[in-house]
Order: sequence, then structure tokens, then C-alpha cells
Amino acid sequence: MVDHNQKLLQELLKKPGNNVCADCGSPEPDWASYNLGIFICMRCASIHRGMGAHISKVKHLKLDRWEDSQVQRMKEVGNVTAKNKYEERVPPCYRRPNRCDPQVLTEQWIRAKYEREEFCHPERQSYLSGTMEGYLMKRGKEDSRYQMRKFVLCESEDSLKYHVQENKQPKGILKLSELNVVFAPAKIGNMNSMQLTFTKDGSTRHIYVYHDEPEVINNWYTAIRCAQLHLLQVAFPSTPQSDLISRLPKDFAREGWLWKTGPRPSDAHRRRWFTLDNRKL
Repeated sequence: MVDHNQKLLQELLKKPGNNVCADCGSPEPDWASYNLGIFICMRCASIHRGMGAHISKVKHLKLDRWEDSQVQRMKEVGNVTAKNKYEERVPPCYRRPNRCDPQVLTEQWIRAKYEREEFCHPERQSYLSGTMEGYLMKRGKEDSRYQMRKFVLCESEDSLKYHVQENKQPKGILKLSELNVVFAPAKIGNMNSMQLTFTKDGSTRHIYVYHDEPEVINNWYTAIRCAQLHLLQVAFPSTPQSDLISRLPKDFAREGWLWKTGPRPSDAHRRRWFTLDNRKL
């Protein structure tokens, strides 16, 4: 039998904003963080639980017993009020996750909001500085083994460089303004991984990198997006920001193996990897 508090929670779910997950927007959330006062989905609830009860205290709306004070907290806050607090200063370049996005993006969004409170304290948003240096594990071109490489992002030079040896010239220099970056856990077999895609000599090239710390790889991803937005704002000062944001890197529309043949009837079919990116195959 449904008790009084569960009935109150179901009524609260009908209020604007409470009918979707506060973190990823999934419909019909069936969990809540009662100290934060938000309604969340099962996937996000597991991330909240992973942060520890000192940050977020999670309960199922129907399967757990609720105290009067906990329900009162949900009534006082709710998703809209919590968003106004914890998302007050989200940078325009920051990618807000939805329910289909990679785990690392969703987890770091949640941790940035409630654990690090980055969007309440802009000085904690290191990815906005236009520069970033650090080490990432990069896959080799020939042997596919991963080696530690130093990467240097510089917005003022429109460049992302990587070094084999720190004190020598960079092994590669990529133009930020022409770079696409996506998370690539399925390809690399690591949750904290990225694929950098660019064009060189008329051919599409890929660089695969990862880092053991999910926060680090997410910061690199965000730093690239933020630098790209700033470069677009300089190049197109009269264009609305919303239009420029739509030009930032997106996940590929589709990827997979296809059989391809050459122009001659005698050419054999060969298995090739295809990527559909921004109306380009």
C-alpha cells in the first residue's frame, strides 16, 4: 500500500522540471537525491551514489521508505531551483549530456555540478583559459601501442601540439579550428578516451588518446570545445552565439564497416571503415 509520503512524492513529480532527470533529462525519473532535493534517473542515481553520501543521498521514490523531513526537502527544492543554483554559470561551450551520451561525459557533468561545484565557482573552470598542457596516452600509427605523449593546447595559436620528447619540436601540430573531437570508449576499449579527427593532404586522419582519470580527459574535451568557440567568435563577431555553438564538434552521425570497390570493373571489394561527419562521408 502506498504511504502518505510516497503520494506526496508522486505529486511533486508533476511539477514543472521534476518530470525529467535533473542531470540528463531522461523522462519519468524514479530516483531522487533527498539532500540535494532533485529527481533523477537510475543511471544518474548510480553516479550520485558513487560520489558518496556526504555529497548526495539517494533513494528510490517507491521502493524506499521516506521520512517527512526528506519529502519536505524535495518540496522546498526540486529540479528547477537546484538547476538555478548548480548550473548558474555553465559555460556556453560545455556539453550538457543527455541520456544517450557516454558515461564519462555524464559522470563528469554530475561531479562538476555537485562535487566540485564548478558552475557555482567559475575560477574552478580551468578549461576556459585557452591553454592546457598535460600527458595523454596516444596510440601509435604503426604498432597500435599506446605511449605517453605531452599535449599542448594554445588557443592564441589555433593549435594542439603533441611531443614525443618534451624538449624537442612537436611531432604533430593540429589546427584547433579544423579539429573534431569525440569520446571513443567503444573503439579504444577505455571509458576515458577521445578520438581527434582532422584532414591532412586531402585524407581524413584520426588520433586516439586516453587518460586514466576521467576528469582529465573531460577537461581536455571541454578545453578544445571552448577554444574552438572563442576562435569562432573572433572569426564571426556578428554571428549569434547559438549559431556558433551549433558548429562545435558533434558525435559522428554514423560509423561502421562497408565493402568498397574501385572505379574499374575488375577492382575487388575491400572492407573499409566509413564515418559520416557533418554531411561528409
